[in-house]
This record gives sequence, C-alpha cells and structure tokens, in this order.
Amino acid sequence: MNIEDLMNYLVEHRAPNLPPAYLSEQLLSLSWILDGEGGRIFEIGKGWLNSGDEFRASVALGLDEAFMADSWDELVELADSLKVKFPSMASDVENWLNNARRSYVSRGEAPAPGGDAI
Repeated sequence: MNIEDLMNYLVEHRAPNLPPAYLSEQLLSLSWILDGEGGRIFEIGKGWLNSGDEFRASVALGLDEAFMADSWDELVELADSLKVKFPSMASDVENWLNNARRSYVSRGEAPAPGGDAI
C-alpha cells in the first residue's frame, strides 16, 4: 500500500465525527517517521485542497509544516477558492492563511501583517 492509498483509506474509514484536525496531526506525525513517502503526504494534501471534498480539504489545511502553494499569491487564490467552495470553512481558511503568512513573509513573498510586501 502506498501513502496515498493509506491516506484515502484513513479518510474513507474514519470514525464518525472525527475532527479533520486530528487526522492532520496523525499525518504530520507519519510525515516524520516514514522514509521517502513522508514528503508525499504534503503533495497529496496539496491535491486535496483542490479536490472538492470538504473533509479532505480541511485535513489538508492542518498539514501546516509545508508550503502548500508555490507563492503567496497562489496561496491567496487557493484560499479564496476554498472559501467560495466551502463557506462553512471560511474562518478556518482565513486562520490557515494568516498562519501561513509568517512563512511566506520569511521568503519575502507576502506582505507583513498590516504592512506592504517586503
């Protein structure tokens, strides 16, 4: 079984009412202990952000140890599309974007909070 199959299995066979954040935490832990396949967790998570599946997208929001877009502008576009697709996730998406800002600011790609792009 490859990591994508495992991730899909975990989503499809999750316990009722499992919070997406809990599965995100488990996947983050797996990313550190798997050889070779650990990085794929983030690649698959990026795909989940565009999947049209609200639970998978919400799990992917919790995979916050990687850049989920190649640029700040791309991340903002992704966040905007998620808020349109899943209005119930709007506040989570906004928190995710604000948390990601620090990383993109450190790369010189995002405006500092309350300021202009650096």
